Amino acid sequence: MGGPFYFLKFKNQKQNLTFNLYSIRFSSIVIIYLLYDYQVLMLAIAVLGAQTAFDNETKEYDSCEVNSVEGCRQAESLLYSDDDVDMTSFEIPKNFDVNKVVEAITTGDGWIKLEGMYSEKDILMARERVYHHNHADKYISQNANHKTRDEAHNEFNGLVWALFNKGRIFEKMAQHPAILNVSNIVLGEKSAISSFAANTVLPGQGGQLPHLDYPYYRLFYPSSNPHIMDSAPPLSVQFVTLLTDFNMGNGGTAIRPNSHKNPRYPDDKEDFYKHALQMEGKAGDVVVFAGAMQHCAMPNTSKGLRAGILQHMAPVYIKPFEAMLDYVTDDVKARASPEMRRILAIEHPYPVLKK
Repeated sequence: MGGPFYFLKFKNQKQNLTFNLYSIRFSSIVIIYLLYDYQVLMLAIAVLGAQTAFDNETKEYDSCEVNSVEGCRQAESLLYSDDDVDMTSFEIPKNFDVNKVVEAITTGDGWIKLEGMYSEKDILMARERVYHHNHADKYISQNANHKTRDEAHNEFNGLVWALFNKGRIFEKMAQHPAILNVSNIVLGEKSAISSFAANTVLPGQGGQLPHLDYPYYRLFYPSSNPHIMDSAPPLSVQFVTLLTDFNMGNGGTAIRPNSHKNPRYPDDKEDFYKHALQMEGKAGDVVVFAGAMQHCAMPNTSKGLRAGILQHMAPVYIKPFEAMLDYVTDDVKARASPEMRRILAIEHPYPVLKK
């Protein structure tokens, strides 16, 4: 781009020139004309080269890394900035009754859908940042440009971690009053966030094997008394925020109702699928289910993306899945509201160092 800059610089300086000879003026005009033609040619070559580079690009979208601990720089391509996030305004889910939610995920079927929990704007802000970090929308474009699905899947990592470092919208979503109220009752008023990540599934991607989430891993159970968890209090609650619609076609999460009452690892896949149902909902809805619920992501057979945020809450006495305090930035901690400080367990005194 040296040519256009040079030409502009020349135009800005011409009023200071003192040469009056017509021959010099004529020569200057000829030179400018030739330079202009040359720069037009070079600009055309540069544009074609840039387009080719973009079409051939398969790994890098910008300077961000998908799962970097540090937050990415604000990209010019984002429609929304942190200044657009209203931290004081929350949507009330349709017909929200905290007692019914608690009953559903404890003594009921183990799950419930909260409709319209996030505004359209909040969903747009969250979704664009998730796609900015995992480049999901770019892989869709590559598919359209004759890149095979197998190639795209081999290079695609849909998970985005460290969300608190990637935009204030995630701080807002994590401390929605409905999440805090449900967690207070089921897990305790000191309950904290154990994991907070986003996942995106491409068209054509397969599903998961049925499983239980942390901390219901079999290796944690006493081998001589594996059913001790049958009488244990709830050790986690999962809040799944739908960033896109979830349906049968795009692989909405499958859950087995009532499986949380006697936590068992779903080794019999056929039995799981026989009794399972799939989550369906609109972007902005939140599905809440007991942490001991058998579940799995299903294959995405649609032509679109499926994306959601997974917020895992646990009692403060359970070691969190992610080392939140180790990677959440000092800026996030410094501006944290009392609710945010609570879910990050910033004031939690244990373990105590005794000397």
